Amino acid sequence: MFKIKNIITISDYVTVINIVFGMLAILFQDFRFIYLAIVFDAMDGYVARKTNTVSDFGAELDSICDVVSFGVAPAYLLYYYFEGTFGLIASLIFLICGALRLARFGILDVRYFVGLPIPAGALILSVTCELFLKYNIVNYNLASIIVPILAIIFGLLMISDIRYPKYPNKIGMIIFAISLILALFGIFEPLAICAIGYVGYGILKWDIEK
Repeated sequence: MFKIKNIITISDYVTVINIVFGMLAILFQDFRFIYLAIVFDAMDGYVARKTNTVSDFGAELDSICDVVSFGVAPAYLLYYYFEGTFGLIASLIFLICGALRLARFGILDVRYFVGLPIPAGALILSVTCELFLKYNIVNYNLASIIVPILAIIFGLLMISDIRYPKYPNKIGMIIFAISLILALFGIFEPLAICAIGYVGYGILKWDIEK
């Protein structure tokens, strides 16, 4: 009755690919695997709806995979590239906030995201790290303070009450998809703009509504 082979579906296999890329991001210290994990995280829901295989098991599996790919992986890469005590603390805070975000998401039934979604949190942290590493915005010692501070802010956004839209319009989806593809080839700047825009949209909209 409870055998895995009897309850796992085609959409769950897509979800498993998500966690595989999360692990590869850790093993190879490469942000591009996180971007690939985001692709398959989006695909599993689509496949589940199209094949009518939405299930509680799939939802639980998705959350577990997300903890690794969008919590552990970006937190580890933050510490790997911006090491130090503060970097470690920021990594742990980001991870904990991500886990709390996923736990809350599992018990909510709303048409929007409450708090920054963890894939978006992983994305904004990843592109932020890449921006500082590639462009040497400030010296390394200062970056080792600024980037962890930003990581903590991103973590707090995940457990905030700020509302974020679940699905962008078709044009937004196309732009995001193209940006993801470019990021896989090392051109991550368009993806950074998308991530910053999404995070900023929620903050500005929330501030106006207040």
